[in-house]
Amino acid sequence: MKVLDPRSILEDGVLEVRGDGKAGGGLVLAFQSLASLFSSLPNTHVQEWPFFSSARRGANIRSFLRVSAKPIDVGCEVTRPVLTLLMDEAAARSADFAEGVPHGGTYVINTRRTPEECAKHFHLSGRVLTVPGDDIGTKHLKHPIGNVSAYVAMTEAIGGLPMDEVVGIFLAQLKKRRIPEALIERNRDAMNATKVSIQSGIFDEARAGDHASTRFEGYGDLPIGAQTRLRLAQNNKTSSYARSGFRLVFADPANACTGCSHCIVNCPEGIITWEPDAERGVRVTGAEVNTFCKLCGECIEICPEKLFTEGKYEEVWDDTHAEEVTK
Repeated sequence: MKVLDPRSILEDGVLEVRGDGKAGGGLVLAFQSLASLFSSLPNTHVQEWPFFSSARRGANIRSFLRVSAKPIDVGCEVTRPVLTLLMDEAAARSADFAEGVPHGGTYVINTRRTPEECAKHFHLSGRVLTVPGDDIGTKHLKHPIGNVSAYVAMTEAIGGLPMDEVVGIFLAQLKKRRIPEALIERNRDAMNATKVSIQSGIFDEARAGDHASTRFEGYGDLPIGAQTRLRLAQNNKTSSYARSGFRLVFADPANACTGCSHCIVNCPEGIITWEPDAERGVRVTGAEVNTFCKLCGECIEICPEKLFTEGKYEEVWDDTHAEEVTK
């Protein structure tokens, strides 16, 4: 397998980069910083933009970047990226971050898992770089946000970019946003910690037909003019809109449900499960959290017995694609 070198492609033609993440996760800032970094180089043309709908925080979003030593003539989405970023593992449940990547491409993934684990799970063929960005963010920024580490890992994947310039450009982006100086310095620490935390390897795990580009064939059951597959049909599972690392939990060991039905009525997605009860009318049994639960918190706020809570959740890879129902 021939591994494609992003730096060589940049020098000879157009380097195309794509990223998948969630709204509020810092994907846009990471790509804006990468674009600014290349814009600071002489004789370099850059094209960068994000794509997202009007959906709430936690919805899947994408960012695109093109870099070239020559003027860039095209203006469409990046469908054949040589380098792709997965900012949030949960985003991969509803979007193929590796779609269209040629054999031997480069994959950057924000995860605690190893490059080998990621290559086998996502069926990747090429160079895989992983970085525990959320853990680094928690340690240095007091918040599990991995965009700082993802940005540094992408520059590492491309190569030839001095670390002092990589750091300086990102911090300049933060200063434009009037981020306090103390927080800016913590971001500097996070970037320096990232450099030694990146793991990489070359693997050939893709099967025939994996990640093939799909041709647009209309919106199907979506209304005309729809921009993206939001919750406009029953087959669009918006459970991936929930904040990463958390999931709705229902627990009623003392059979305390009063049958008030407030959670059933107030749930905007209609995913509360219940059964008839002779004395109370209904007894709530849980919620189908893997379908449309966006963790809006309506049931948590309205339940008089506080049977719904927000619990920590570790993203689990299920290669059998079996569905769970938390009850």
